[in-house]
Amino acid sequence: MRFLVSRTQKEVVCVEQENRLYPLHSLVDPEREGTRFLNTFPPKGFFIFLGLGCGYHIVPFLEYKEVTTLLILDTGIELLRAILGRIDLRKLLLDPRVSILIDPPPETLQEFLLTHYIPSISGDIKTVPLRSRVDLASDFFQSCVAVFQKGMETLSHDFTVQTQFGKKWFINSLANLPIAEVSTHTLTPKRKALITAAGPSLECSIEHIRNEKKDGLLIATDTSLPLLLENDVIPDAVISIDCQHISYHHFLRGLPKEVPLVLDLASPPLLARLTDKIIFFASPHPFCRYISTYWRQFPSIDTSGGNVTHAAVSLAITLGSDQIHLYGADFSFPRGKSYARGTYLYPYFLARSNRYIPMETSFSHFLFSNQKLERRRGIRGIRYIPLRMEHYKLHLETLIEKSRISVVPMIVDGEPIRVPTNPSRDERSLTKRIFSAGPISCSWKEFLQAYRQDIQNLPLPFDPVISYLDSLPLNQRNLWTTLLPISAVIRKDHGKEEVPPSILLLESRTWALQKIERYLFDW
Repeated sequence: MRFLVSRTQKEVVCVEQENRLYPLHSLVDPEREGTRFLNTFPPKGFFIFLGLGCGYHIVPFLEYKEVTTLLILDTGIELLRAILGRIDLRKLLLDPRVSILIDPPPETLQEFLLTHYIPSISGDIKTVPLRSRVDLASDFFQSCVAVFQKGMETLSHDFTVQTQFGKKWFINSLANLPIAEVSTHTLTPKRKALITAAGPSLECSIEHIRNEKKDGLLIATDTSLPLLLENDVIPDAVISIDCQHISYHHFLRGLPKEVPLVLDLASPPLLARLTDKIIFFASPHPFCRYISTYWRQFPSIDTSGGNVTHAAVSLAITLGSDQIHLYGADFSFPRGKSYARGTYLYPYFLARSNRYIPMETSFSHFLFSNQKLERRRGIRGIRYIPLRMEHYKLHLETLIEKSRISVVPMIVDGEPIRVPTNPSRDERSLTKRIFSAGPISCSWKEFLQAYRQDIQNLPLPFDPVISYLDSLPLNQRNLWTTLLPISAVIRKDHGKEEVPPSILLLESRTWALQKIERYLFDW
C-alpha cells in the first residue's frame, strides 16, 4: 500500500493489487467527496460503514447528534496500522458512538448487532459502502452484509413484538407482583415428559397419552387443555406464556384445583387468580429479568421460539427430562384443519355462527386471510404451512438439537420435526431440579417503591442517546433497559412523526411512573 497526496494536500491511502494502485478516496478533494455521502445517507440512525479508508466519508457524520451508532468494518490489520500511522483519526476514535471491527467472525458481528442496535432508540439502520474499498474485498463485505441481514430478521421480529406487547408486559408484571410474592408451589421433575400442543393430531393421540401418562410428567400447553379435560385426561401441569387476555379462553372449561399453572410473570393477572398453585417463571422481557434479579429469583424458561410448545419443551428440559413425547405439534394445517376439535376456536366460532355464516366459514376465513401459506402435498393430503409456523418449527428444532435430548414427535398428518438420531445429553445436565421461585428480598411494595425512586433519579437523557447510556453506571443502564419495550410502543404511537430518542426515553419513564404509582396507591 502507498499514500498519495491529493490536490487539497490531504493524504489518501492506495491499495496495490495486480501491480496497480487503487486510491480509496478522491485524489482531487477527498473531504468534499466525503461530505457528499451526507446527501445519499441522511445523518440519523445506526450506520454500518463498509470500509474505513482514511475516514473522510465518516467524519462528517460525527457532527450530527441524530447519528446514534457508527460501526466500521474492514479487513486487513496491516492496512489499519498503516492508516493510523499516517492519518489523524483521533476525532473518529474518541467518539463513544464509533466501533471498528477488523476481520470479525460472523458470531462477533451478530453479537454486536444484537447488543448495540436498539430499534426503538437507535433509529433506522443504514449500510454505507466505501465503493473503492468494497470492490477490492467484495467477498468479505458480502459475507458481512449477509450476517447483518440474518440478524436484522431476528431484530425486526423482536421489535414488532415489542411494539405490540411492550406496555402489556410491564402492566401485567406489575399486577402479578402481589401473587408472585406469596406463591410457593413447586414442580418436581421426571425423566420422561409428555407435552401436548393443540394441533389436529392431538385428537387421535388421547388414548396413547392416557397410557403413557402413568410413568411420565404430562405438561399441557394452555391451548390443548380444553381437549384434555373434555376427555378426562388431567395434566400434571399447564403452561401459558401469552400476555394477551385472549389466553383466558383456554381456561373457560376450568382448571382442576390440583393442577399447577406455570405462568410467565408477564401473563395476564386474570390467569394467576385461577388457582393458588401458581408457579411463575421469568421470561427474557427486561422488566421480568430485573424483577428476578433484584427482588425474587424465578426459574427461567426459553420463550424465544415465540410459541407455547417451544416453552413447554424448554420447561421439560429445565426439569431435567431426557425423554420428551410431543403430541399435537403439527406446525401446519393438515387438509385445511387448523386446531384440534374442542380447543378454544371451536366454541368461539360456534357462538358466532348462524345460517348465513356457519362455523366452517369462520375456519376458512381464519385459514386463508392474512396468512402467507405454503402448500405441501403428503401421503394423506395437502398441508398448509403458515410462515410463522415454519419459524416456530425451526426454533424448536434448534432447541432440541442444542439440548441433545431424546424427542419423540407423534406426527400424524403434520410437518415432520427434525430430531437428533443419536442424542447424547451430558449426564451433568440431567440432574433433577425442583422448579420453583427463590426467597423474596423484601415485600413487593418495598421493591416497587425502590424501583420507582431509582427510575425517578435517572439523569435526564440527551442525544446522541447511545453516548448518554454509555455515560451511565451499569445499574442505571439496566433501569433504562426495563423501559425499552415501552419506548418501542411509544415510537409506534408517534407514527411517522420524528421523535428524538431522548424524548422517547423520557416519555417511557413518565408512562411507567404513572402505572407504578397507580398500583402502589390502589393496594
